[in-house]
Amino acid sequence: MRPIVRKPDFIRPLGKVDIDPLMSLVPRLSDRVWEKADGAKENTYAVFHHTQHIVFRFIHRNRDPDDYYDTRAWPLWAPVVEPIMHNAVAEYGFRSPIFPKAMLARLKAGHYIDLHSDGTGAPPRCHKIHVPLITNPDAIFRIGEQSFHLPAGEAVEVNNMKKHGAENAGTQDRIHLIFEVFEGARPDA
Repeated sequence: MRPIVRKPDFIRPLGKVDIDPLMSLVPRLSDRVWEKADGAKENTYAVFHHTQHIVFRFIHRNRDPDDYYDTRAWPLWAPVVEPIMHNAVAEYGFRSPIFPKAMLARLKAGHYIDLHSDGTGAPPRCHKIHVPLITNPDAIFRIGEQSFHLPAGEAVEVNNMKKHGAENAGTQDRIHLIFEVFEGARPDA
């Protein structure tokens, strides 16, 4: 089983990443594409009542991060999202980063995600990263009693084991690239 990773107290800024290649595609996604992709996702938790996802990779039943699968969207999006993910986690110094979850998440304007924690299966064994793509000053990420505005193009690790949620009080939908990562190289390798 994978070791438990050290989570930040709340968030850990990882620095600016080049989101331009992804931004040439994301704003062109139609509501129909979002709705169809959202209907096929495994993570149908009630806290996401106003959030839509386009899932590229996901962990089976969110249990073991070694047991993940690619959706049909992964081969199309991987050439664009993988460089962003590698760049975002460069400071971890992983020899062989594994990305068992990757998705786009759209929180509709004027809505929120309830406070929740991500569970006890895979979440303690992976770093959870958000890369805001489209945001506004009224889009707030919450962890416990702390509130943060996550600027576009700034990668941030979030502590998904603490109660967290979001509010988008703005007039524009908020879209993030969200992924999880762990070191794939064995310590004895």
